[in-house]
Order: sequence, then C-alpha cells, then structure tokens
Amino acid sequence: MNLSSIESLSGHLEHITVIVLVLMVIEIIVLFVTNYVEKKKEGLVSILSYLIQSIPYFLLSKVFIVGSMFWLYNHRFFDMNFKWYSWVIAFLLYDFTVFFIHFLGHKVRVLWCIHGVHHTAEEMNLTVVARGSIFDVFFTPFNFIWLPILGFHPFMIFVIEPLARLYATLTHTNENFVWRLKWLEFLFITPSVHRVHHAKNHIYLDRNYGETLSIWDRIFKTFQTQLDDEKIQYGIMHDKLNSESFWHIQFLMWKELWLDVKNAPTISDKVKYVFMPPGWNHIDGGKKAGVYRSEAIKDRIL
Repeated sequence: MNLSSIESLSGHLEHITVIVLVLMVIEIIVLFVTNYVEKKKEGLVSILSYLIQSIPYFLLSKVFIVGSMFWLYNHRFFDMNFKWYSWVIAFLLYDFTVFFIHFLGHKVRVLWCIHGVHHTAEEMNLTVVARGSIFDVFFTPFNFIWLPILGFHPFMIFVIEPLARLYATLTHTNENFVWRLKWLEFLFITPSVHRVHHAKNHIYLDRNYGETLSIWDRIFKTFQTQLDDEKIQYGIMHDKLNSESFWHIQFLMWKELWLDVKNAPTISDKVKYVFMPPGWNHIDGGKKAGVYRSEAIKDRIL
C-alpha cells in the first residue's frame, strides 16, 4: 500500500461519522418502539452535545490537529514505512495511548470535568457515544496527535483512528441487542466490558479503560468483567446531576471544581483540587474511587 492509496482510504473514512449517526438513529428508534428507553431526553442531550462540541473541532482541526501532525512528521525521529508491521505498531501505540489518556481522564479532576460528561448518561445506547464535553477538543486529540513524531505518516493515523472509533462506538450498544461475549473479553473490549466502565456500582468504578484491546487493563490490573449478580447502574456518583440537562452535564462539575478551588484555604490545596483525583478534599483527603471499590470487594467476600 502506497501513500496515495492510504490518503484515498483516509478520505473515505471521513464519512464514518455518518455511519455512526445512522446506527444511533436506528438503535434509538428500536429502543423507543420497544419501550426500553426511560430517560427519553438523554439521547437528545447527547446529540446536542455532539453538535456543539463539533464546532471547535471544525474550527481547529486543520490548524491544531492536522497541522500539528504534519509538522511533527516533518520533524520525526524515525522513518517508518507502510509495511504491515508498521501498521501493527502504530495501532498498538495508538490503543495504549487511548488507554493512558482515558486513565488520566478518571484520575485528574480537571480532566474528569471534560471526560466525565461522557459518563453522565444513565442508560446505555449508541447515543452515549455522542455525549462529550464541549471542551473535548483540548483532551482527546492527544490520543493520536503525537504519533507522527515517531515516523508514522499522519494519513496512517487518519485510517487507524476512525476505524478504532467505530469499534468503540459499537461497544456502547444497548444490552438488549448485544449481551455477553465472554470468549472475546480476553483480548478485546466488548460491549459488556465497556458497560462495566460506565457503571457507578462501587465494585465497577474506574475499570476497563481500553478502547479496542483489553490487554492493557489486564497488564495494569484495571480489568473487571461483568458480574452475574451485580446489575449495572449507569452514570456517575453525583446526587444532584440531571443527566437530561445539557447545562448540568456540561457545566455542573466545572462549577463544583471552581467552588472547591475558590474555598480552599491554601494555594497548595487549590492546585490539588485541580489535579488530584475526583473525591479528594483538603480536610481529610476525601474518599476516592479506589476506596469505594475496595469496600465493595470486602462486602462481597463477607
């Protein structure tokens, strides 16, 4: 495969968003007809979020994203070819980076204010894919924008990233369409595995960060399969957040972060509120996700 054919393929993959939107519409119609949707405004709020967050992507993509990638490629450290093994290496690096950035999105509060928007949905279906922060453009491009500096041509990334994103879309499929695929979990993130990631059950908190491959979660011991006796409750641990309100999902966590920073007694505490994990406080250290999960595991053993 030469550069011109890769460039042509990447151009065709730009239309993958249309495929995703069609799948969303088909699934949500079926769910509405079969009365499997209780929070009927969630899907609309998710799509509205997608439309608004697309504006900065449209305005900045060629300068901030594409321009940066070609600049990095022109200053690359290595010369990677288009052989099959280069594609494999590029994909593995991309997939691991998604895992790592995703991990940071749960462990750094200011990043959680961005990524946490995606987790606010309390029902799982393909429209959840569209539920992202309006500030997402300052977060998710780091999944791939750096790869050209290693010698991977940007057009290789423009092929790998949308295909991986399409797979990630399918992992949000409602459980009434796709249930457990245990035989795939050893290597891949399945819809069931990703549902665990979206759960607010204490035992499921901060698990399964992978996008395509589950091997990273297994290596770093963050993998959790869905338990037969633990029904998933979707959303985030927040009593006041309304998942059907655009303003709530986009701005409530930012408002709370601002109030915590404003009321913190010292400069050090103000900085910690920004960069420490969600749940941290300056009084007693707070109660973070890992503690909730440990308590839930002990309760199951007892």
